[in-house]
Amino acid sequence: MTQRLPALALCLLPFAASAADEFIPIEQEPRHKLVFANKHVRYFDVELEPGYESRYHWHRNDGVFVNIASSPTIAEDAGKEPVRRGERAIGETYFIDYAARPKAHRVTNAGTTPYHVIDAEILSACGTAGVASEANQALLIDNERVLVTRIILHPGESTVLHPPCGILVSVSGGDIAFDGERAGMRPAAFKWRQQAGTTTLVNTGKLVFHGVDIRLK
Repeated sequence: MTQRLPALALCLLPFAASAADEFIPIEQEPRHKLVFANKHVRYFDVELEPGYESRYHWHRNDGVFVNIASSPTIAEDAGKEPVRRGERAIGETYFIDYAARPKAHRVTNAGTTPYHVIDAEILSACGTAGVASEANQALLIDNERVLVTRIILHPGESTVLHPPCGILVSVSGGDIAFDGERAGMRPAAFKWRQQAGTTTLVNTGKLVFHGVDIRLK
């Protein structure tokens, strides 16, 4: 004998299915960890274990993304077909203008290793950030919101971080010093600064330090 669902239950089935795919703010997605926020930036540490499928979440603010650990992923924008993406290079850095083009999407880790990326949302400006040519730095992004450089420091080497404000992202991890103040940084760790003068960054460890400096304009 076939059991029939009550009419009310049948009516609720589409609602139950759509609720699972509800678009949520990025800070409510379980693997998008908001670890720092002020009036200028929000810093999300995003790590998806193999097989994890994120919930649909909104991106509404411009963001600088830095890849920390690589794995192939499947990206699915709301209302579009999924797109399979290969592994990104560790340290790959890119800017997306979500303020002009908000997007809801979900991402699945389709690989066998963790997918780890940071999302530095840009909320408000700090002032003028002119282009500065520094040793051990390579210019990655220069637009109206940010100036981003890649920093490679061998043991004992140093460079200068410029005002007015910015956030240094550790890609490799390592032991470094900011104006003489020592700090151990794991991959995806960060250091926020907001000051009128420059900061001297020194690699005090025994390994090469790889970082990305995001200077707000």
